[in-house]
Amino acid sequence: MKFTKFVPWLKAVLILGLIYCFELTAAANYYPAEVGNTWVYLSADGIEKRTYTLETVEHSDVDELMALKITNEALGTDVSVTDTYIITVDNDGGLLLHESAVDYGVFGIAEATFDPPVTFFPAELPLGHTWQIVVETELKIVGPVTSTSTIEVVAIEDVETSAGVFEDCVKLQISQKDVGTIAAARLIYYQWLAPDIGLVKYLNDQDVLYELQSYNLIEPSDRTVKSERPADLNGDGVVNILDLVILANAFGKDSPDLNGDGVVNILDLVIISNALD
Repeated sequence: MKFTKFVPWLKAVLILGLIYCFELTAAANYYPAEVGNTWVYLSADGIEKRTYTLETVEHSDVDELMALKITNEALGTDVSVTDTYIITVDNDGGLLLHESAVDYGVFGIAEATFDPPVTFFPAELPLGHTWQIVVETELKIVGPVTSTSTIEVVAIEDVETSAGVFEDCVKLQISQKDVGTIAAARLIYYQWLAPDIGLVKYLNDQDVLYELQSYNLIEPSDRTVKSERPADLNGDGVVNILDLVILANAFGKDSPDLNGDGVVNILDLVIISNALD
């Protein structure tokens, strides 16, 4: 009998641990993907400015396409180039790459189409995670080129920039191999992504460092609120361990379903964990 009485509390404790592990990998959004988002970066030597913007893509057969445009300017001159990446957000929250157009100056613009689309950034970025992006394109003079980028999460660390201090940033190492009919080249560069902010620091293959100067992020358009305290399942005015016990006992059932997906699962537990008083 003592064991039977203890079971609900044991289940709640185990769920708390599960919530903690889940949030470490899934709660953070390292690439806010709302049309209108803008990030501005400046090189450490003050010579170059990079501006990232997310814009709508009109006249397309694919729903919810966005254009990530990266404009690199040489300050004090009229020189600027823009790279464009056509992306969507998948069902898991990751980013998919559909098309790319990268400006290589005198060599022209390297265009590529991905059918089916490939992973641009996965939904989760745990330490050690690795993925690849392979681009097949053609450039002037050089001819056909195959570029393979291997991206790996190599560290989780705090980053300080002119725009502020950002904690728990994901550090990505991008190892790029370009193979053409004439020659081959290898490049290594790094990016730091902050939770709910995006790219905050970038080190290119020539050791030029860019830091975030300012940013403007649009509030997610699909954010909804069901009630003032939807996670207060027992109606006592606070969200605590008692509400976790209620949800634990309903695991796998259709109520209380906090996120409206038809089943009580880990996503509902995350909602309660974020609302704990």
